[in-house]
Amino acid sequence: MATKTGVNRLILIGNGFDLAHGLKTGYNDFIIWYLNQAFDQAQRNHLYEDELMTVSVRDVHALRALRAPEVDTVEAFIDHFYQEGFDKMIGQPRLKFPGWGNDYHNPFETRIKSNLLSLLLGNCSSAKWVDIENTFYDLLKGSLTGTREEEKNLLVADLNKSLSVLISHLEAYLKTINTDVTVKGYDELLNSPFNPSDFIDKEFQDRDKHYLKSTYVLNFNYTSTVEKYITRRNPLEAPMEVNYIHGKLGEKDNPIIFGFGDELDKDYAGFELERAKGIFEYIKSFWYFRTSNYHNLIRFIDDSPYQIFILGHSCGLSDRTMLNMVFEHENCKSVKIFYYQNGSFNNYTPITQEISRHFSNKQQMRKKIIPFDRSTPMPQANTPQ
Repeated sequence: MATKTGVNRLILIGNGFDLAHGLKTGYNDFIIWYLNQAFDQAQRNHLYEDELMTVSVRDVHALRALRAPEVDTVEAFIDHFYQEGFDKMIGQPRLKFPGWGNDYHNPFETRIKSNLLSLLLGNCSSAKWVDIENTFYDLLKGSLTGTREEEKNLLVADLNKSLSVLISHLEAYLKTINTDVTVKGYDELLNSPFNPSDFIDKEFQDRDKHYLKSTYVLNFNYTSTVEKYITRRNPLEAPMEVNYIHGKLGEKDNPIIFGFGDELDKDYAGFELERAKGIFEYIKSFWYFRTSNYHNLIRFIDDSPYQIFILGHSCGLSDRTMLNMVFEHENCKSVKIFYYQNGSFNNYTPITQEISRHFSNKQQMRKKIIPFDRSTPMPQANTPQ
């Protein structure tokens, strides 16, 4: 009897996985929570202040008098300007509401002290999505365009401080989210058997000669949503392990990694020639040295041929160095995208466009990515079961 060859599976899990479980873990959700915390405290104590902004009550009487339609609580107030744009609230002494001829005194005076937060609020609305890590990187590059070293040091230090404070708030927010949820379909998806039709190479075409050896979940989230599917697995199934590559909430030995990870960016080489202090503080590669997670990933991809499953990861540039390594590795034989589907819309093509940035060999990219007509959407919490 012929010996079977084991094929591994590498599952990339991103924030879309949590969103598919109905969890509000997007950066927009976080910004809305942060503003609600700040304005609620300002309403109760007449002042909120941290390193990023100050919110104070401009006029107690205006605060009590603000009773526009459906804008009579802090939560409704923030949600209204999330729809309209926060620029129509911040720094505006008077406020306008649709359908009302009169305008109102703005009960709050808001002073933004961080360039990073200012940009994030400008991009945070119901029509746009915030990208904290890419915004940070753009500002970091901009901080180094000056000629005076002292000025660069001050700009970089201020930017790093802003990101540090945001990370602390983000951790606090994520800890409020209940991740004890499951969605029908993921048990079968995560434990699906080896499928030879997912591979182009002839050596993998015979199902009888190959089997699923082990599954390695590379979890880019800080939450433990995926673990519910692992703890209740059949012990006879292929082994499955989770690598919290960017850290895990509440674990001191595996701290949160947040920042930018594109050492292949054309501007990154210039960083290494800079004398400005702190420019590498939130470059992910240097945080990876703090745990064995990255080395464990390398051991896995070096071990055997593997197929990649993509579940809710945008494959954007903020993780380019790592994604280039796993996609172009000689052991990577197939890439299967589980896309988001909403009516006639799906994000399969945008994901392939992002993946292409991680391939220098485009022929290998086209060989490895499974076409749309043989791909499937991710199960969603709001989909009727």
